[in-house]
Amino acid sequence: MMKKAIFKMIKSDTLSVNQLIVSGLLCFLLQIIAYPLQAKEQSDLVIVNSDLSIKKYALTQQLFEANYKSPVTVINLADYSQKKASYLIKKNKSKTIYAIGSKAYLLSQQVAENKNIVFSSIINWQRLTVTKHSYGVAQELPTAMQLTMFRYLFPEIKRVGVLYSKQYNKEWLLDAIEAAKNVGIGLIAKDVDSKRDLSSAIAGLLPTVDVLWLIADPVVLANKAAVNDIFKQTKNRQKPVFTYSQSLLDLGAVLVISADLPTISGQVSALVDELNRNKITITEQVYKPAGSHIILNMKQLKKYPIKLNKEALGSVNQIIE
Repeated sequence: MMKKAIFKMIKSDTLSVNQLIVSGLLCFLLQIIAYPLQAKEQSDLVIVNSDLSIKKYALTQQLFEANYKSPVTVINLADYSQKKASYLIKKNKSKTIYAIGSKAYLLSQQVAENKNIVFSSIINWQRLTVTKHSYGVAQELPTAMQLTMFRYLFPEIKRVGVLYSKQYNKEWLLDAIEAAKNVGIGLIAKDVDSKRDLSSAIAGLLPTVDVLWLIADPVVLANKAAVNDIFKQTKNRQKPVFTYSQSLLDLGAVLVISADLPTISGQVSALVDELNRNKITITEQVYKPAGSHIILNMKQLKKYPIKLNKEALGSVNQIIE
């Protein structure tokens, strides 16, 4: 009886060992089989975001990810020191980098060597270095399109004022001056080189123009006080404000012509796809935004002595009464 019991125990232990061996072999085989699948699911794109806590950058990434269906890796620069972020970008094996904002683009360009970099959400991309590996979608709509719309909606305007900084918009201004000539508008610009200079720049500009064209410029729109000062002076001088962002409607902007963010996200997604397929149909390094959204604030317009061409209202996407 004891021999039988011992034999039974040995047999049982042998089965357990065999089961462990078989189980281990199965796990090993599964890992080998699964490896190509895992490799295929590896991210072929790294998103480098200048700062996800900034609403426009977060929205840009969200819209992009809704369009782009492949796996992505995200590096939020606000979470790391520059040294750590540089290391993460450099060691990442993704084929392409999507840089959101100028900080992300400049750092990626510095450390990514020969990788393709696609950018968006950069004010006046022309001020930055664009290499043979750089691609993107501009943030600004073509100046000619915007000025043509100004003239179409308000045919009597002759002089448009612009506040800008050379640091961010010197190249943009040269293009805008030429475009304004082509549509019969005089563009009068005041350079703002410090926060202290802004108030006097507005005061000097407004008496010479019919409207103020408020563009995206971090020096001009340095803080809430600067923006409030601009709108206070334009109201006092009875000069309507045309601008790029609907967030300024509550402050009294009359006309907003903005690039359509979902459309830009679709353009960036298509560009990344093409780069990952070896640039099959890419015809430009930097594309203009393909869509726009026009808002006319009739409630504010009534406060200003400026004549509207009512026949042009069909080109407006949204009217605020």
